[in-house]
Amino acid sequence: MDLSSKEGIDKFISENLSEILDGINETYGPILIEELIKRIKFTITEFNDEMSSVFKELKEKEEKRQKMYMMIKSGNIPGEKEENSDNISSDWEKEIDEIES
Repeated sequence: MDLSSKEGIDKFISENLSEILDGINETYGPILIEELIKRIKFTITEFNDEMSSVFKELKEKEEKRQKMYMMIKSGNIPGEKEENSDNISSDWEKEIDEIES
């Protein structure tokens, strides 16, 4: 079922909530049922948007991790040429913190 389109959301609501909505409609009337349907549609759309955003961010972070892994694997370690090992650790910590945040 495609919940990313208006038609898919409408179909989902009508198929899965028809019995519940009929009971609510009889008790509370058509105005409240319309408001309920509008809120359900909004919630589904908002959830889909948030999930898309989360997965996009997750993909970007994974690409950064893979890039960092490939740099380490190839021996290209940032800050390796510096003489002070504290600076090297500090540089790595900064990059890892940036990737993970």
